[in-house]
Amino acid sequence: MATTEPRPTRTENGANGNGAAGATQKRYRTLAVVKQEAVTRVEKQLEDSVFVWPHLLVREFLAALIMTMVLTLTSIAINAPLREHADPNLTPNPAKAPWYFLGLQEILHYFPPTVAGVLIPGFVLVGLAILPYVDRNPSRAFEDRKLSIALFTIFAVFFAVVTLAGSFFRGSGWQWIWPWQGVFFDL
Repeated sequence: MATTEPRPTRTENGANGNGAAGATQKRYRTLAVVKQEAVTRVEKQLEDSVFVWPHLLVREFLAALIMTMVLTLTSIAINAPLREHADPNLTPNPAKAPWYFLGLQEILHYFPPTVAGVLIPGFVLVGLAILPYVDRNPSRAFEDRKLSIALFTIFAVFFAVVTLAGSFFRGSGWQWIWPWQGVFFDL
């Protein structure tokens, strides 16, 4: 370990400590403990840097402005009226959940509530949480992450299919209806 130069200690009366003239105390520096070869300095090249102002903020502002204009024009062009107040005496047929829960409602049609509402979504979430520990490949290339991409694609396609089935293929009484028999798309 590297130390700094010895430094005499002083007591209250100004004499050297421990009653001996010339007694010293060693001080250690944290950086002196680390060898110089272990400390490496990485300097970024100017070409690798992108300045936040004006380059990044101008692009983000333009993207937000364009998105606001697209949403405004879409909301003007498409009429999305509100429904009437809920009436407990008049239940719509079929009574559908919001679109983001239609997949779960579709699974409830086939399985008991404990399985469809707790176990299947729980297994999917736990499986997706465990996936980084199973596939420990550090690469970000698509061809190296086949297991992760395949499992996530299976989960995403499964929930997309059951959501679309609940949205477009369920008619009155929650009966299966083909699109040529009538459209019951009502969210």
